[in-house]
Amino acid sequence: MQNSEEKKLHENYYIKSDNSNASRYKWYKEKYFNNIKGKKILEIGCGDGGVVQFLKNENEVYAVDISKNAMKFLKAKGIKPFLADVSKENLPFEDSIFDIVIALEVLEHLKSPQYAIEEIQRVLKQNGRFICSIPNPRTGHKLLYPCLFKFRNFKKYLSNNRFSILSETTYGICPPFWNQFRSFINKKWKKEKQKLNQKGSSEQIPFLTKVARFMSSDLISIIKPKIFGWSFVYETLNSNPSGAKKIYKEIVEETKGAYD
Repeated sequence: MQNSEEKKLHENYYIKSDNSNASRYKWYKEKYFNNIKGKKILEIGCGDGGVVQFLKNENEVYAVDISKNAMKFLKAKGIKPFLADVSKENLPFEDSIFDIVIALEVLEHLKSPQYAIEEIQRVLKQNGRFICSIPNPRTGHKLLYPCLFKFRNFKKYLSNNRFSILSETTYGICPPFWNQFRSFINKKWKKEKQKLNQKGSSEQIPFLTKVARFMSSDLISIIKPKIFGWSFVYETLNSNPSGAKKIYKEIVEETKGAYD
């Protein structure tokens, strides 16, 4: 598994330390993890430091990523990293040891998101929290399973795997007529990102990120249609750690009669 095709493709996924997403990660920290202390937390797919870089001082944090380069960037930020392809490899942890697992815009990259979901259920304590996000298909993100990553479909997918949905919201804004000015916005974002990384600060907030955070405020989220969010965010409980296995059994029981 160590030299899988997927690992080779992602080896240099992170070219250099990147601060451009720090403000987005802080939004997650403030919304879901304020005053969290003494917890054991795993984040998957966070080679640039993710949310756990802001939780490490008062919690025991770990990171898993498929990128070999990510290992050195995570170590530099004081985060204990593990190299794994969560689409096909077991998470390198014992059962039921994490209080919280985070996976932000990760599952849509995987050949087998179901395998990852089952591994997340395994390492997460019963009634532990799983926070995940996926991109709105309207953003133009390439998807292996486009129907799965629609807002309602993915919510149903989590429920089918016996996660209890605590809350759902969106982050950022994917406005109407996005495709008409997508190229312009992407160019502006690249310039802002370059300036931010040159200064090497995670405290400065790019203009486009300020807009995204404003559009993600609780008040705006109430009135903003979810179809206009940049990403869909789900807060769940691992209420049934063997949920995925149970649904398999239910499917077999429901269909085997056809072959009697």
